[in-house]
Amino acid sequence: MGAKRTKKANKAINLNDCLVLNKYFLFLFGKRDFRELAEDMRSADLEGYNEENTSYFHEFIVRKYVKLGFLNKDKLKEYDENIFRYVQHIGEGRGGLTLKYFQYLALLFTEMYLDRYFLDRENFVADLNNFLHEFNSGSDGGTISDYTADSLNKLAYMCATGSGKTLIMHANILQFQHYFKRAQEYNKSLTLNKIILLTPNEGLSHQHIEEMKLSDIRCRLFEKDTLQEKDEVLVIDINKLEEQGKVKTVSVDSFEQNNLVLVDEGHKGLSGNMWYDFRSRLSENGFSFEYSATFKQAIKEEKTKSEAEALAHQYGKAIIFDYSYKYFYNDGYGKEYRIYNLKESLSREQQELYLTGCLLSFYQQMKIYQSDRGAFVPFNIEKPLLVFVGNSVNKTVSKDELTDVQEVLAFINGFTANKEKAVSRIKMLLDDNTGLLDERGQELFYGDFSYLQNLFQRDAGSVYDDVLKIVFEATSTGRLHLVNLKQLGGEIGLRIGSDNEFFGVINVGAGGDSELIKNIEKGKTGIVTDENQFENESLFKRINDKNSKINILIGSKKFTEGWNSWRVSTMGLINFAKGEGSQAIQLFGRGVRLKGYGNCLKRSSKLDYPVEVPRYINKIETLTIFGVKADYMAQFKEYLEKEDMDLNDSIRKFKLPVVSRFHDAKDKLKVIKVKDGINFKKQSKRLILTTPSDGFMDNLVKNKVKVDYNAAIQSLTSTRSEDVKYQKDEAVLEPHHIAFLDVDKLYAELLQCKNQKAYYNISIEKSLLLEILKTKGWYTLFVPKALMEIDSFDKIGRINDICVMLLKNYLDRFFKYHKAQWEAPHLVYGDLKSSDKNFIDEYNITLFNKERFDEFAELIEGIKEALEKNRRLGKYEDKHLNFRYFDFYSHLYTPLISIDKGIRIEVSPVSLNSDEKLFIDRLKKYCDDNPSAFIEKRLYLLRNKSKAGIGFFEAGNFYPDFIMWIAEDDKQYITFIDPKGIMMLEKNINNPKIQFYKTIKEKEAQLQPTCTEKQIILNSFIMSGTPAADASSHFGVKRPEFESRNVLFLEDDDCIEKMMSKICLECSKPASMERHGAK
Repeated sequence: MGAKRTKKANKAINLNDCLVLNKYFLFLFGKRDFRELAEDMRSADLEGYNEENTSYFHEFIVRKYVKLGFLNKDKLKEYDENIFRYVQHIGEGRGGLTLKYFQYLALLFTEMYLDRYFLDRENFVADLNNFLHEFNSGSDGGTISDYTADSLNKLAYMCATGSGKTLIMHANILQFQHYFKRAQEYNKSLTLNKIILLTPNEGLSHQHIEEMKLSDIRCRLFEKDTLQEKDEVLVIDINKLEEQGKVKTVSVDSFEQNNLVLVDEGHKGLSGNMWYDFRSRLSENGFSFEYSATFKQAIKEEKTKSEAEALAHQYGKAIIFDYSYKYFYNDGYGKEYRIYNLKESLSREQQELYLTGCLLSFYQQMKIYQSDRGAFVPFNIEKPLLVFVGNSVNKTVSKDELTDVQEVLAFINGFTANKEKAVSRIKMLLDDNTGLLDERGQELFYGDFSYLQNLFQRDAGSVYDDVLKIVFEATSTGRLHLVNLKQLGGEIGLRIGSDNEFFGVINVGAGGDSELIKNIEKGKTGIVTDENQFENESLFKRINDKNSKINILIGSKKFTEGWNSWRVSTMGLINFAKGEGSQAIQLFGRGVRLKGYGNCLKRSSKLDYPVEVPRYINKIETLTIFGVKADYMAQFKEYLEKEDMDLNDSIRKFKLPVVSRFHDAKDKLKVIKVKDGINFKKQSKRLILTTPSDGFMDNLVKNKVKVDYNAAIQSLTSTRSEDVKYQKDEAVLEPHHIAFLDVDKLYAELLQCKNQKAYYNISIEKSLLLEILKTKGWYTLFVPKALMEIDSFDKIGRINDICVMLLKNYLDRFFKYHKAQWEAPHLVYGDLKSSDKNFIDEYNITLFNKERFDEFAELIEGIKEALEKNRRLGKYEDKHLNFRYFDFYSHLYTPLISIDKGIRIEVSPVSLNSDEKLFIDRLKKYCDDNPSAFIEKRLYLLRNKSKAGIGFFEAGNFYPDFIMWIAEDDKQYITFIDPKGIMMLEKNINNPKIQFYKTIKEKEAQLQPTCTEKQIILNSFIMSGTPAADASSHFGVKRPEFESRNVLFLEDDDCIEKMMSKICLECSKPASMERHGAK
């Protein structure tokens, strides 16, 4: 054990190895790594809410994770309703807000944490420490000390720039207020002094004020001697805090210590200055939330190893959510990036050629953008901007920074004043003949200028003239003019000649302008210097204006400190120093931000739905990065590699078109739909929430509302969790419980729930709520007996909470029951259309193995050629590496794809899993082996998208994976098939998904009158990937009982024959079969 610790002690501390709190919450979902949870939940189909305003995320979590035993279904429902309320609050002024999966998880983890922090802290500490002890035994992060009740008052969020940290912060404020106020109901002594948001500078303070106003959060900038209103957020630039208050500052101790403190850019101050001490004191007896994209880099930059380890342990226990850039990028958010990293240092001429290549890359982005601006509008592409920026935060301008700025200016002047040399360099770049090599010994810019090569036919002179016009706002060559804008302090305008528009601005900070001008004049570079005493409108502040002509920004430190611009497309590094990794990642994070199509934040190659994408958009959706000095790029790349990110040279993307067979179908295929123009909420009569009617009561008795109020009692080990065995106490509400209820609170909570879910056609009458609770038989309630004994006011509050849970569940059931009853007469059969959401246009494929790029590209081209020529593949299935592509002739589009274990390959829309692939294999084999199985019947198959395809609410929001039609002239068999492992289904052979085999027959009888031209026969099957022996052990029933309920087993060679026999007996008898798509 000692040797093992010594080995760890010699290893540099890594915050990733210390994230115990984050790992604890992942553990509750049965995951060890965030990527595993992301793989389950990242689908855009899960975003948003159903018509009852329950999130699809919640439905998925309940379906998949509750059965693991660590999550409470009723609590999750409460958390989901709370999150909906927060989102409504902060989204109303923004025109609505849809959470991404990582934002939802961040808020869900926080709900779970705050709930236990305020109401179950002692047990929470015990659970955390049990997990911590196991975590320590397998971690490379050293031995982390135990949690204590007093150490739980800080949460931190390590989230990538552009991932919505500000919105998470606003929701956190509402979350804390909710749980704090609820805790006050049980503990009147709880107090909170102020809500304080600390920012690193005044500019960010103003930005936060504007953002909070959009979120309808009361706030104001700090002003001395001004009273703070209740629940108002006080925004303070941390530079205004001092030990002793002065004219423009305030003593940190004047705020007391029981505050809610929110810390933006939380990595700042971790290196031991007074900032960290101040913010810690402000929340010592309160609570704090901290936010940063770069906690990891800030900790790595600690001066001593012991200091770094102490901070890593402290933040490892506080970081509840890690969505750092590597996750953000791999999920498809933000831009691609292209790092121009050189193999070796450059001569002067090579340096000029390198910078010309980088300038040409930026110009190409601008040219593409200007060629068809309208096409880029839906993708929220802004006019490209070139930013030269350093990561120094020194208060004075360094000599190196001025030297680098002069280097940039000298290059621009040489380019605009000497056409002959510039054209010569451009020609070398267009001809891919520069001699500049990357780390693999290949041409650095090879293939990067394809758009310009095609547009200008490699005419370097024409390219040069257009660069002057588009980038430099000039029509002819000329010298660079620097104009010191004296009134603006630190801004220098850039233009070519004395009469052209400013094309750029230098922002070197107060005092830097005069020093830079002085050095330029000394340098004899040919640059003209001037000054303007009258210009009073900042060029820097106009950069985001719609018609801004500023194309180049140089030296702005504001870029790393919250300056908001979506324009940055090319970044040149200046004054890039070692030991400033957090600044490097911030620079990078701000550059790769992207609004994306429909504000989805994703680049077009990663969209979850088919959209017509403008050609060459990938060039604009790529952040180009280069350095004024070659060693800057090596350092920058090193920081990104430490972030565990996939760099440009290790991934490649491919598109594979899909061939639709919809129009080849000989039959009009029927689907189930609600009649056009029908809307339950708008057209049904108004309903009063009352005691259950006979029909509703029968429904509730069969499927009771279940509320489990028992706290989860768990013993954690390194390999599994075990529930401590105890007998759940079942309870009912008695008259003496109901007598103490706060009816006003019940009514207010239920009214809020109704509004959140938009149940506009339901009226709630306060007087009827107690009658509903007095009615027995519609719920099952598990509550510890002691809690149901009314011997304190706290108990009354808890019973009130239990009744709120029951009534919210009752309201849901009431709405869903009456909706199903009302819609039933309006369900009809309609024709499948080519525009159906189940059809796709193409696959987006990402390969993460650069050694395989060329051979994989040849493979994709070969598949494309086969599809274009024959509209089908040459054979059923082929495989390259672990990439399987296949063509089942009866499926309504081709190809289908599945990925075996092996090198990392990602496919969107998601590839088939092993159970789905095995089902199609078996179905094809059955068709091939039984060519006479049908008499004049056609078989069609179509993959059914989750959430977008055909779903069945009565079967637990069931979206079967496939729809299969067997068609003849006067009859259609429509079968819904779901190949899946069944161990995660509710442990009940009569659960709704399995029972759907029976429910669907009721639907068949109901719907037949809506299709007069032919008979429709409906069936549903689950094709279990779980072996029969395992399923029998789990559910406690034998194989025949499964098969009688249309649960068949893919392990059986005859499973398809059994299915066909159940669908139509004649399908399994020898006859002539016509398979759609077969020759």
